[in-house]
Amino acid sequence: MKIKARPEDFVVYEVADIHPEGRGEYALYRLRKRGLTTWDVLGEIARRLRLRQDLIGYGGLKDRHAVSHQFVTVPRGPRRDLRGKDWHLEYLGQVSSPMSKARLRGNLFEITVREVDLPEDEILREAERVRRFGVPNYFDEQRFGSVRHRKGFAAREAVLGNFERALYLLLVEGSQYEYTRTQTFRECLRRHWPRVAPCAELAPSPWERRLVEFLATRQPSRRTFKRAFALVDGEYLLMLAHAYQAYLWNEVLKLYLERRALVHFRIPYLLGELYFYGELPPETLGELSQLHLPLPSPRLRLSPELSELYEAVLRREGIQGLSRLRSLVKGLIFKTYPREAVVFPRDLSCEIVEKGVVRLRFFLPKGSYATLVLKRIFRTAF
Repeated sequence: MKIKARPEDFVVYEVADIHPEGRGEYALYRLRKRGLTTWDVLGEIARRLRLRQDLIGYGGLKDRHAVSHQFVTVPRGPRRDLRGKDWHLEYLGQVSSPMSKARLRGNLFEITVREVDLPEDEILREAERVRRFGVPNYFDEQRFGSVRHRKGFAAREAVLGNFERALYLLLVEGSQYEYTRTQTFRECLRRHWPRVAPCAELAPSPWERRLVEFLATRQPSRRTFKRAFALVDGEYLLMLAHAYQAYLWNEVLKLYLERRALVHFRIPYLLGELYFYGELPPETLGELSQLHLPLPSPRLRLSPELSELYEAVLRREGIQGLSRLRSLVKGLIFKTYPREAVVFPRDLSCEIVEKGVVRLRFFLPKGSYATLVLKRIFRTAF
């Protein structure tokens, strides 16, 4: 089975609490893009308008392999449409405050799955089960781009005090940007590590160049590598921390389902397996529907039952409890918020377009992943 065989097979419409107000210093646009990341387009818009990219307001990052529609604001932006290759910025009006993640409500998806080899009645039956019983609200693979190399989390190494390994993972094996854009730089670092002076000219950003120059002028030591973290972009550090928290959160939910004998089948993903259930008795469905699991953080206060789950997951990681989920790196912090254990796709429709082709349409709140709905219905990895 295939998704995203062509960008039009995966269409995303952003839903946000933002509308033209008739006045305001921010121009509001609807951005339609095809085959590009959100960063690709925002960078081009910033260059064309000669403004800093961080002044452009947006809600979420949308997949490159899709057709997506999302809201964008530009302070004192032009009151007209803008176009580029494979993107269109449609002017909607003026607003008094910028678009942000806080205004994002969720996304409406229209997804076509091809080369489906399951019986039609089975597909429709599983879609109905998803309507009734929901889907475990895991973070899916898109959240873990920084560890697509499968060599470990930089944030975990920092927590364990392995500062050289942490720095190597975030700088050499990972990237804040598109991997193709940074490939030459990372290959140079890999060849010369930790004597990285020859790589400074290849650095794709000012902070990476400063960091490489810092390493090049000091003797490699634990203290040097720890101090080097002060030069890492703050947003990137937060992203790395959140990626590790997301993985730990997935493991907590898996352990919760496992201990309640609610693991009916498993599907592989980048970091192991995800556990799924089929049908649920009413009392279990009610319990899961009300369950919110906070992202792991050293300041969490949990019930004894939940605390034991979190502690068990952290021990497997070599971290002796939630209070030890700290790094000595400034900026690499683990913020927490509650996340629903189960998500229910709204207005889910499932249409057999023709033999082997299925089209789905549904709404998910922000932070939930459409690919999980597909994995659950078709019981396979994509």
